[in-house]
Order: sequence, then structure tokens, then C-alpha cells
Amino acid sequence: MTASAFSSQDTAALERQTDSPTEAPVTFEQIWNETHKKVSLGWIRQNGYKRICLQFPDDYLPHSNAISTCLQTALATEDCKIFILADTTYGSCCVDEIAAAHVEADSIIHFGNACRSKASRLPVLYLYPVLPLELSTVMQQLATLQPACAEREVCVYLDIGYQHIYEHQLAEGEDTLHSQLREVLRPKKLFIEVYPPPAEDCIENKEQAEKENASTAERICIFIGADNQRFANLSLTTTAFQWHILDGASGTLTAKNPLTAQYIRRRYYYIEKCKDAQTLGLIVATLSAVGYLDVVSRLQEMAKSRGIKTQLISVGRINPAKLANFLEIDCFVLIGCPFNNMYNSKEYYKPIVSVFEAEMALNPAWHMKYPEAYVTDFKQLLPEGRSFLAFDAQAVQPQDVSLVSGRMRGGTASDEPVDSNTTVATQAKMALMTNDSGLTFEDRTWQGLDPALGETEPAKLQKGLSGIPINYSHD
Repeated sequence: MTASAFSSQDTAALERQTDSPTEAPVTFEQIWNETHKKVSLGWIRQNGYKRICLQFPDDYLPHSNAISTCLQTALATEDCKIFILADTTYGSCCVDEIAAAHVEADSIIHFGNACRSKASRLPVLYLYPVLPLELSTVMQQLATLQPACAEREVCVYLDIGYQHIYEHQLAEGEDTLHSQLREVLRPKKLFIEVYPPPAEDCIENKEQAEKENASTAERICIFIGADNQRFANLSLTTTAFQWHILDGASGTLTAKNPLTAQYIRRRYYYIEKCKDAQTLGLIVATLSAVGYLDVVSRLQEMAKSRGIKTQLISVGRINPAKLANFLEIDCFVLIGCPFNNMYNSKEYYKPIVSVFEAEMALNPAWHMKYPEAYVTDFKQLLPEGRSFLAFDAQAVQPQDVSLVSGRMRGGTASDEPVDSNTTVATQAKMALMTNDSGLTFEDRTWQGLDPALGETEPAKLQKGLSGIPINYSHD
């Protein structure tokens, strides 16, 4: 079978990579030990849960049955049922409350990578892997940063696999890690944080850090983990003078600059394409994060003030083949969790922007304003968020010129046709740009299966086959 633009090879499902290709494979002992078991059983019994869902990422699935059996055996006398969630609706980092509702679950235990978005329907217990870390190797590598860290503020972030070290020391009343880091780096101030932080402490921690540190641009940040999705999110949203990654598995230390000039130029190009769009596709990639409906309403209001049509889309996990079906969409806006809203649009036929980039494109308050840091959590763009800027429809410019196509853009929602004399001629061909919005749904030659309602005779009900596929009964 030959793959086309709208299909894939028949072996693609077998060869597909898991969600986190940069993550090192984990063993059963790393994701399930006596501590995990004790915490899980205590949480279930303390709250009286009876129908518990275990949500696993793809690379944890080989161990899912053993973990489920362990819990089921321990809860055999308490009338509890354990369910395994294998194929999540949007992303493995998000709590899949939709799938859990199918079995009427009253709680979820989430394993592995987690964005810690606040769930709106069910209580959630997060369990992280326990990865080994040689502190002597860590201190030896970090000693090379001592000249740069001297008399500066340093913040050390622990990835999910290494948070157990710091949490264990805090539980035991020790401060060994903090003392060793201070002795090696000799900073002006030293902060140690886990990432992602607990949902209830996330906002408080960020506000406290901003109060304690007025010059975050001079801070040196060190991430103990791998160059993965979590580091990308953290480094984009945290202002720092330098970023370093200390890989806990290999013990190597590397400098990393997340906001390169090439990356910034590419994102601003997508923002300009969002301004040019005549139809925006709002992709809802979460149904559990608090505030996603408010973001949808806000984007629709801002788009309408600029004369841009919007379509609400929900297709589960997105891929180029799915989005290629929406030919009339000029640009997509992905409304997802902080870990699931950045896509490389090079793989897609139309650009995909985050909610923050759409806000910069559609809200005049962001024009001519350079953000202090990138915003991946759309809740921070709502009225209660720290990056909120009020939208004023009266401030939308009636007309401006696209920096990509060179044509005139209208800023009103008027239905009157645009005079072709107002379009701008390109310098290359000196030809007038057209205002055709492309192929709409009504113009398609095929619009899906024809239901032919009222045009067919009702069929007589007949008894179908029974049994299993290898041995149907034809009686």
C-alpha cells in the first residue's frame, strides 16, 4: 500500500514511536516499589475509593498488568475494582477523565510524565518513577559552574525521576542536598524546586519566587534530568541568564539556550500567519483542564472583532492526516495543557500556534510589546492570570498590511466585499493579491456520506449472526 497525503502505511501503527522518545526506558522496580504501593493503598483506603483507574504512558504499559494485579490483590477484601487506561484521549501527561468516566471511576492514579493541570472532575494521585542518581558525579560536574555561579542566584530544578531524593531528605529533616550544592556552587542565593510542581503550590511558588527575586534575568538555572518535554516547557517559561542540563543517566552537563534567534523568528512568522488567517481552527486538546471553555470564548471574541471566522475542532491526538481534512482552515490554534500545546508546524499543511501566540496575534494590547517570558499555560492569559491583558475591540486597527504576503488586512467583521483597489501589489510580480479564502465546505465535491434522509424505504429488522467471529451461528 502506497501512503498518500491523507493516509499512512499499513505498518505505521507497528513502527510508531512512543510519546516520549527522549525518555530513557524504565524498569518495573523504578515505577512500582513498596513506597508507591504504600502511598497508593493509603490514598485509596483513606478516601474510600472503590473504582480506581490506573493511567499509564505508552512506555509503562508492559508493567501495567503487574501493577494492577498487585493493587487488586491488596484490595481483594474491600470490594474495589481496578481499571487500566492505556490509550489516552489527548496526551499521556494529561489526566484522562473522559476515558475514566466510561467505567464510572471515582479516582485516578496517574503514572509517569504529568503536566499537573488541575483536574475538574476526579481526584488524582500522581506517582513518579524513582531513578538512581550519583550525587558525587553530580557535584563533580556542577563544580565546573562555580565561577559563573559565584555571587549569582542559582535555581536547581529536579525532574520527576529525581524528586524522591529531595523529598526523602525533607521528610527525614535533613538538608544534605542543599548543603552540598551551596558548597560546590557558592551562589548568592540557592533555590531547589521540583518540576512540575504540585498543582496547589504552582501559583504560590511562582509568585513567591518573583517577590524574592527581582532580577531573574541574572539567575542561572540547572535542570537535573534529560533534554525532554518538561525541560522545554520550563526553560521557555522561566527567565534566566543561563540554562544547563545535567543528565542524571549519563552524568553529563551541557549548556542549553531554548530561545534561539531561529526559534523566535519561526514563532513570530506563525503569529503573522495567524493574523493573515480568514478562518481559524480552534483545536480543543483538553476536556479536563479548568478554564478551557473561557479560552475558547475569548479567542472567538477576538477573532470576530477582526473579521476572522472560527471553527471548533476536537479530533483527539492531532496528526497531519487529521488536520489535512480541514482545507478551509488557514491556521490552527491548539488549546491544550502546558506540555501539549507546542507542535512543529513543519510537519503540517497549515501552521499551528499556541493560545499565547494567538493572543499576541489577535489582541492589540500585545502589539509592540515583547513578552518577558513565553506562556504555555493558557490559564495565565485569563483575567486571574499573571499575563492577562484586557482585550479592547475598539483598539483593533481597521486595516493593516501583512508582513508575510504584503496584502491589506481588514480589521472589521463587515460582510461587504473588499475593493480590489485596496490590495497591495507584490514587488516580485507586480500582480494584485486575491482575497479568495480558499475552498469552503460548500464548494467541496465530496462532503461525506449522503444520509439520504426520507429517500429510502425502511428495512425490515432481521436477526443477525451470533457467536464469536471464528464460529458464527447461522441459525
